[in-house]
Amino acid sequence: MKTPRETENGAGSDDNAGSRSVRRALDILELVLKHNQPVTVAQIIAELGIPKSTAYELVRTLSDGDYLEAAGKGAGLFLGRRLYELGMAYKSHVDLLRDGSRIAAELRDETGETVQLSVFENDMMMVLFKEEGIRPLRIISHVGSRVPVNWAAAGRLLVSDMDDAALTKLLTATMRPSPTGRAPVEVDKLIAQIRKFRRQGYATEINETNEHAGCVAAPVIDATGRCIAALSIAAPEQRLAKPNRDQLIAAVIAAAQKLSRRLG
Repeated sequence: MKTPRETENGAGSDDNAGSRSVRRALDILELVLKHNQPVTVAQIIAELGIPKSTAYELVRTLSDGDYLEAAGKGAGLFLGRRLYELGMAYKSHVDLLRDGSRIAAELRDETGETVQLSVFENDMMMVLFKEEGIRPLRIISHVGSRVPVNWAAAGRLLVSDMDDAALTKLLTATMRPSPTGRAPVEVDKLIAQIRKFRRQGYATEINETNEHAGCVAAPVIDATGRCIAALSIAAPEQRLAKPNRDQLIAAVIAAAQKLSRRLG
């Protein structure tokens, strides 16, 4: 059994100190938010009762992480861009479910085809929700299903913000042959295709995962310019021949852009 002194000087003490530091860092951010204008370190020390050396260390750590930014020489500190990014990520998640389901339903009604909204989760593409098609020979998919990103047009868009090194690492670890054996499995070729799809603003695949079927997809972009989701239309291959494919591509791009605008 640890003595009180051992507990005080041991792991329990470290945990308490760490929790206290986190609490103080949050208090600093809350203080700046409350004032809604730049504050000085002297204000932080006076209003929060934080020791001077601790205040300077916390401010330096928060500034290094872009949670605080200098408002100008001698003008104090204000909330940094990282907090904006976190806020936009939260807003995007909330609005994605609400607005995304409505836009997916509109796209299904316009095209008659099955529409999916997918996200990147745990290194896989996951179907977040779908609207079932109303035309004959519908494509069956399941909400919550996960597949490797090389299997789907939407999956390739979802990882298009990664740099080549991160993509190579991801694809090497997760890429698998598709059920039809036609999905690309060469890392270099797949990265080149991912870059092409992102530049042109849409992705396509036919017969790569399912026999006699395919999909067209477009990226959903948040306020920071990142692809946070992908809308896709799945259809039998005969309805993916030109000129119908071009019409579906135009429709999914327009719907994804509409959702992107709603996300800010």
